[in-house]
Amino acid sequence: MIIQETNSSISSVLKETFRPMQEQVRHMLGLLDDDEHFAWRIWWCPDDADWMFNPEKVEAEFDAAYLQAGGTAEKMSIELRRREDDGEYRFYVVGRDHDLAEPLTDAIDVQDAHEPRHPAELFTADEAAPVFVHYVEQQKIPDGYALRLIDSM
Repeated sequence: MIIQETNSSISSVLKETFRPMQEQVRHMLGLLDDDEHFAWRIWWCPDDADWMFNPEKVEAEFDAAYLQAGGTAEKMSIELRRREDDGEYRFYVVGRDHDLAEPLTDAIDVQDAHEPRHPAELFTADEAAPVFVHYVEQQKIPDGYALRLIDSM
């Protein structure tokens, strides 16, 4: 199952209860306003993990790997934290394919943080939705996206 969190605190199971998954994901990303909704994060746990009745235990075991967006529906950054083959977790900024050596000439503001970004690392809700839908389905981002390692995480 996929767990969703808003602002790193309000969590629930991501479901197709009211609309198809693609539309639900787009809806959640469309709520980002850098105010009441400044971040949306999703992470996977097994269906039998008993998240509903023991969320702290399940979160401690499974929420270290996630995909998140922060900012507004018009301008957001996508970030991925995943476990690598060496067993270590690493944190990346996701971007459309570009030269990772190019300077970071833009920025994203999430709450009080002003984070430098390459223009290819900024998305609208419509542009970010396919990345998140793929993560919901595959627990990874689609091929063709660049990952810029963030050393400080």
